[in-house]
Amino acid sequence: MNKKKLVIPFILLIVLLIPFGISYFSFQSQQISNQGANEFATRLQEAAAHHQPFKISELTSIDWDQIYVFQPYVTKSEMEEATGISWTTSHSYFGYLLNRTFLGEYPLDDDSLHKLVFMKNGKVVLDVTLNRSTADFTALKGFWRDKEVMLKTGEDGKRVVVSGH
Repeated sequence: MNKKKLVIPFILLIVLLIPFGISYFSFQSQQISNQGANEFATRLQEAAAHHQPFKISELTSIDWDQIYVFQPYVTKSEMEEATGISWTTSHSYFGYLLNRTFLGEYPLDDDSLHKLVFMKNGKVVLDVTLNRSTADFTALKGFWRDKEVMLKTGEDGKRVVVSGH
């Protein structure tokens, strides 16, 4: 009889730990280090301030083969659908769980925010949320693969456009 009393809590514990284990494994497999995000933002600010054409590849310290530009109000689900992959920049499991709820579904919930997602071989290597007052990539829709494309800031000094030269 004592063994039966121990078996039920043990089975219940196993049943509860399996979903936690699967969820934690998912967090570990989707987590990106996002190293270089601050460095990119700083270099971008400097390039925009000079009002000279620049290559986006000169601003990144990471290797990438395509960039996605996400406009304000794009949901996390729409980003994942566009890239074909799920990722997280959360440094903690709790942050990951919070971002998987409705609270994390709208990371670009303001007109002033947009996001650049750099990918390499189908994996996200850098996720940068930018304030449009720093540099505005919203004129560049979708994604591009050309590392040599020349960009420049527009007349307002913020909007980023493809350079004519």
